[in-house]
Amino acid sequence: MSVAATKPSIDLQDFAELTQHFHVPGAAIAVWHDGALREAAAGVVNLNTGVEATTDTLFQIGSITKLYTTALVLQLVEEGLLTLDDPIRTWLPDFKVGDATTSAHVTLRHLLTHTSGIDGDYFVDAGRGEDRIEKFVSLLGDVPSLSLLGHMFAYCNVGFVIAGRVIEKVTGLTWDKAMRTRIIKNIGTPSFSTLPEQAMRHRTAIGHLGNPKQGLMVTPLAYLAQSNAPAGSTPMASASDVVTFGRALMDGGVAPNGHRLMTEASAALYTQEHKSCPPGGSLDGIGLGAFLWNWGGDAYDVFGHDGSTIGQAAFLRIHPKSGTVVTLLTNGGDGKGLAQTLMTRIFAATAGVAPPAKPAPNDTGEQLDVYAGTYAKTSETAHVTLRDGALHAAIQPSANYGVIGSNGDVRLHPVGEGRFIGTNPGMTLSVNFNFLEPDESGRPRYLYSGARAFARVDS
Repeated sequence: MSVAATKPSIDLQDFAELTQHFHVPGAAIAVWHDGALREAAAGVVNLNTGVEATTDTLFQIGSITKLYTTALVLQLVEEGLLTLDDPIRTWLPDFKVGDATTSAHVTLRHLLTHTSGIDGDYFVDAGRGEDRIEKFVSLLGDVPSLSLLGHMFAYCNVGFVIAGRVIEKVTGLTWDKAMRTRIIKNIGTPSFSTLPEQAMRHRTAIGHLGNPKQGLMVTPLAYLAQSNAPAGSTPMASASDVVTFGRALMDGGVAPNGHRLMTEASAALYTQEHKSCPPGGSLDGIGLGAFLWNWGGDAYDVFGHDGSTIGQAAFLRIHPKSGTVVTLLTNGGDGKGLAQTLMTRIFAATAGVAPPAKPAPNDTGEQLDVYAGTYAKTSETAHVTLRDGALHAAIQPSANYGVIGSNGDVRLHPVGEGRFIGTNPGMTLSVNFNFLEPDESGRPRYLYSGARAFARVDS
């Protein structure tokens, strides 16, 4: 393990031990607070090779990328090349998804706040050419909607790929080149890579599949489709790279090197609530591109994003009031459990706040059979059954999405009316299962788990 100068209030000395405790093969963390950067790394980048993880190792940052794509959009809005509330067809006249109303009226604001209703986990590989994002968007004509336009927050990767294509159309640059020339180079994070051939210049981490109970293995597939890059399929960065970008968002759009990435008004849109989310999930509200959390009791005081790719998980948390930015990057195992422990420790010390603890079971005595049923989206189907007086959920990937993996059978414990939690094998943190919008017979129209919505498909 390597640890840079650590002040007493931020204890990273046991980072290696914690990484092992949560069965994470390798991890890196960077913390900005009180005018200083603290960094630590532990474990290995690859269980097969045993190469040591270091503070400059690049990990896949996954959907933290969405904050960068949002920044590109906001820059172009400031330049008068885009608006947030005109239809996407203003710039992509042939744009089409399965729902005609959504096709005609969806806006960048809908896409960046996950309120388009489009079934968002569509990972078809559109190739590796410079036109791959354009090709991907052209394949969306039959992708269905899970809900009406603007009706609810439901996590949508597809929306950010569409936004990436709009960026390409108005700049004349590929999304990758727009990222490098308009953000990465300007804020001084040259190791940030959007393509595998760029990342090869550096030490890189590979993902690991499986879980601590069943064992971990190096993933046979290193990346999700490159055509999904604006949503987070390929970008890799060091933890300090991401902290640098997070500081720019926290400091009104000005990067640590003095470069103005965006206006203060644009930066404020990240933390402005656009939708609240069902209680107990992985976020409390959604800003423009950013996840919002209420850790202090009366308002959204933390923002950032999570990222998950094939066997890797990334976490960015920003607390503006205390000036604290934390990035944790992991390559398998119980990364969320490690993140919960570290974020609790660090933010309790620097800001006097912490992420909520796992909720305690609270049996409301409600009728459970109305929740049993089948809920689905393009990539996965959730089968909820009632057995021995308890609900169980099994989420299975669709035929073309086997890389997602199955969560197995999870017992659900009630924590409130229509609200349950379950814990996947080998993991410490629970996952929320919220049953939403009951019909006249009390049967919910949606299952909301993590940040994703599944629509009920059985009669």
